[in-house]
Amino acid sequence: MRRFSLLVLVAALAATGSGVASAATTPLTSDPPVNLAPYAKGRSQPVRDPVFPAYGNPSIDVLHYGLTLAWRPARRSLTGTATLTLRAMEPISEIRLDFGRALKIDEVTVGGRPVKPKHRLDDLTIPLPAPLSADQGARVVVRYHGVPKPHRSGQRRSDLALLGLRSAADGSAWALQEPFGAFTWFPVNDHPSDEALYDVAITVPKGWAGVAHGTYRGRSEKGRTVTYRWESADPVASYLTLFTADRYRMHRAKGPRGIPITYWVRREDGWALPVVRRMPEMLRWMEKKAGPYPFPSAGLVATSGSGMETQQMITLGGRYLRAEVVLHELAHHWFGNSVGPRTWQDVWLNEGFAMYFQIQWTADHNPGSMNDHMADLREREKEVREQMGPPGDYRRDWFAGSNVYYGPALMLHEIRKRIGDKRFFAMTRAWVQEHRNTGQDRASFTTWVNQHTGEDFTELIDAWLDSRTSPRS
Repeated sequence: MRRFSLLVLVAALAATGSGVASAATTPLTSDPPVNLAPYAKGRSQPVRDPVFPAYGNPSIDVLHYGLTLAWRPARRSLTGTATLTLRAMEPISEIRLDFGRALKIDEVTVGGRPVKPKHRLDDLTIPLPAPLSADQGARVVVRYHGVPKPHRSGQRRSDLALLGLRSAADGSAWALQEPFGAFTWFPVNDHPSDEALYDVAITVPKGWAGVAHGTYRGRSEKGRTVTYRWESADPVASYLTLFTADRYRMHRAKGPRGIPITYWVRREDGWALPVVRRMPEMLRWMEKKAGPYPFPSAGLVATSGSGMETQQMITLGGRYLRAEVVLHELAHHWFGNSVGPRTWQDVWLNEGFAMYFQIQWTADHNPGSMNDHMADLREREKEVREQMGPPGDYRRDWFAGSNVYYGPALMLHEIRKRIGDKRFFAMTRAWVQEHRNTGQDRASFTTWVNQHTGEDFTELIDAWLDSRTSPRS
């Protein structure tokens, strides 16, 4: 990162009112550049969201988050140090992150130098000691503490009314955050187009466990506390991150090809273990339909929340701990986690595929053919499309409503009927394997399907995504 004379920089900013240094400003010395090479898998091309533009910042690309977190159940408080390694997507003189207003800043440094940030509402603005040009890197460290509060989203789906980290009277905590809400527990570029690598350490009292997304890397004890460590070597979208602390007991299993699986279940949720232990069977079933599982480990944690495909560690609670829901969230690891939407306009790319494979699993393990199940779905789809809008242009207050599940699943079934089972499942496998760890949209999906099948499905796809009434077969 380049270092400018502070007097020259201050004068330039005062004269122009801009955060970008004048082209005539000449660097006097140079800091050692931040080495971004170790985090190359975390590179993204962030964009502004057309549905929720207030979240995310397309001027930066966070490559890696190092999160050191401590949860105190008695106070329901969080202490954290977040180390962000990022690059500028354009010339910038400040970094804006999403960060919850309930949390208090203790210190912020950029490249080891203290800076004075502005924390207004849920925005954290960090001034840079010297401007960054496009593709230059920076390392930002934010130390903070407080009692997190979930975000009231205004969404009609009851389980999405509150987003982010919440806690219960017994001190347990869990965080679910689709389409956003990770900002309630760490400073983040909270948008699916900016995926990053993660290392997470969660310290809790003995007898408790801290569970995060990624691969479990073990625990260590110190005094009356224990620290659990997690690593994500594949990029993760912020809505797929996980923080939960409770009195979990860990169980181990192995999936296809020896994939390590961990289950984190509280004593009161022991009734669900027979369902949870079917995950290796489900992974084998999914691999036949979608190709090899795209991550190095899998798992499930039983929380007080609803259901979410948090990456490598499914989050389910209560009535959601059912086989078909476990399968749905596992299917997301191919469709949504490994290949996800660049913006929330295309959330149907996640839910349509996961819904389709959930129905196929149900048809394979229960009475009724796939066509019978899809005929029933068609009747329900008509009503939700009218209520919530078409899947490609849904009502903003109906994010992740049933319309983005049902219509796209029916669309996939229409493609399958036209090209046949063999070509269809070859297509679903190729879609994931050819686009692993990328964000996609309707245009790229349509183009790829047409090229892969050698047929033009543009009209069919557009009809199912855009029509105000259900298309006919």
